[in-house]
Amino acid sequence: MDFPHRPPAAVYDFLNRFNKFLIFGHVEPDGDCIASQLVLGSFLSRRGKQNVVFSEGPFDRPEIISFQDRFRDRIEKADLAGDPAAIILDCSTPDRIGSMGQDIEGLAIMVIDHHASGEEFGDVRWVIPQAPSVSYLVQRLIEEHPETPTLKEAELILFGLARDTGFFRHLIEKNGFVFEAVARLVDIGVSPRETYRRIHSGWELGKVRLLALSLERVESAFNGAVLITYQSLEELRTESSNAARGSDEVYRILQAVKGVEVVAFIQEEEQGRCSVGLRSSSTCDVGNLARSMGGGGHTLAAGYTSSGSIPAVRERLLLALEPLVIGGDESRV
Repeated sequence: MDFPHRPPAAVYDFLNRFNKFLIFGHVEPDGDCIASQLVLGSFLSRRGKQNVVFSEGPFDRPEIISFQDRFRDRIEKADLAGDPAAIILDCSTPDRIGSMGQDIEGLAIMVIDHHASGEEFGDVRWVIPQAPSVSYLVQRLIEEHPETPTLKEAELILFGLARDTGFFRHLIEKNGFVFEAVARLVDIGVSPRETYRRIHSGWELGKVRLLALSLERVESAFNGAVLITYQSLEELRTESSNAARGSDEVYRILQAVKGVEVVAFIQEEEQGRCSVGLRSSSTCDVGNLARSMGGGGHTLAAGYTSSGSIPAVRERLLLALEPLVIGGDESRV
């Protein structure tokens, strides 16, 4: 059967040309990022290729904390020996891999991504904006080799794919190819039920408390078209564990509110710096907004990082949202 999104010959030429690869994802990794790195590394190892996976972290999402020990957070001199090449996954701009980017200057680079925004970089680029996740693209890379992912690889692929699509609730029409790809993973032996449990179970009590607090302090703007909430660094520290952090549940619950177009979740990362996550129900292109703020993402799910306190970041966000929200007026809260 002829499946969509076949990798170009340049991708396989790149993989055949080198015997050693340094594999990078973006800072503040998510499930799709770490899964695609680990699966690609496993595939390359099966082909007799040396590889090391790198991530600066932080691994502060509950579902990926257990993977932290499988990644290196700095490049050693020995890593650069033997004429390695670099593969960068899930990054729309080179700075997204963090400070290690300066250490790989001069190396041949291949980029695999699914973000439409960003900048052109890398010697070989395979960027498919229609792809639901980079994990899916790595699945297609393996399948067209042609091989079948191992069971462990398939489990990671479904984990990354499910995480990046909100367990498929972000998919729109004419995305049947995604479910066909999932069916192939299930036929290998992956359990969607266990994947869901891996993502959504095992919460610490602190996460429940922070979720309740985030929902309690929700503010409504533009006649209910926008809902905004936040989480401070001090609150996270109070709960004493990174596993308490999480935003997907906030989006899922608040997007169910009648009349809401955009949900915004501001998280204080450090003093004077916040991350902003955005989710759109249908009509507002939050990806374009995030790009205008120096971030990126997709039409319905995007984010960016902004300097300043939570109130300052909130104020700038509302100014940016005002012309985009249908039915918005001058009232803020």
